[in-house]
Amino acid sequence: MSTGKSADSTSLLSKNVKIEGEIRGEENFHVEGRFKGAIKLNGDVFIGNSGVVEADVEANNVVIQGEVRGNVLARKQLEIQPTGKLFGDCTAQSIDIKEGALFEGRSKMLKSSPAAAARPGHGK
Repeated sequence: MSTGKSADSTSLLSKNVKIEGEIRGEENFHVEGRFKGAIKLNGDVFIGNSGVVEADVEANNVVIQGEVRGNVLARKQLEIQPTGKLFGDCTAQSIDIKEGALFEGRSKMLKSSPAAAARPGHGK
């Protein structure tokens, strides 16, 4: 996952913690515990191996090693690792589903920005 210039800090939901509610903000969010609700960030979201998310997720980049039940909007890249499970629809500029990952839903590609399309090697 390329973080670029998203956020300078990361919030952590540790393994033995459960939270219900809505997360909004400018920073990154790392989930190893259980979260239920909604996540809308201008940073990146990383769901670790022990992470379970029952929420719609919106972020710049999303990496799933654990489980997500909800729709995902990754403004840049969505990556589902071999241990990852996504039960829901996803929308992203780039979707990378590794061998062994589980994805049940529909996918939709976002068009890249005009600036990215003008760079060599982009906007195919």
